[in-house]
Amino acid sequence: MTKKTKLKLCDWSLLFLTVVILASGVQLEINPVGAKCWIWSHIVIGILFISGIIWHISLHKSCKKRVEPKTRKHGNKHAVIGIFFLLTLLSGVIATGHWVGTYFHSTIGGVHGKFGFLFIIAVILHIAKHKRFYYL
Repeated sequence: MTKKTKLKLCDWSLLFLTVVILASGVQLEINPVGAKCWIWSHIVIGILFISGIIWHISLHKSCKKRVEPKTRKHGNKHAVIGIFFLLTLLSGVIATGHWVGTYFHSTIGGVHGKFGFLFIIAVILHIAKHKRFYYL
C-alpha cells in the first residue's frame, strides 16, 4: 500500500470518527448521566480517534524531510489543534478514571466535554482547509 493510499484510508477513517465522536459527545452533553453503554462507546470511539490521529501524524511526519533552514520563520500551523488535542486527551483520561471508579458524572467530565468541542471545531477547520484531499 502506498503512502498516499494509507493517508486516504486514514483521513477517511478520521472523517467518519470525527462525526461519530461528535455525535456521541453531543449525546453525552444532552444526557450526562445516561446509560453506561453510551459512555463506554464514547470511550472506545475516543481511543480509536486518538489512534487514528497518531497514525495521521506519523504518516505526515514520515513524508516530510526535516531539512528546513533554521532561519526560516513560520509559526507552527498546528499548535492550536495540538493544544486542544492534549487538553482533551488529558481531561478525558482523568474523567475516564473518575467515571470508572465511581460511575458518576464529574466536573472534569464537563470540562472534558468543553475541551472536546473546541478540539472538534479545530478538527473541522483543519478538514475544511485540507478538503481537496477528500476529492475522489
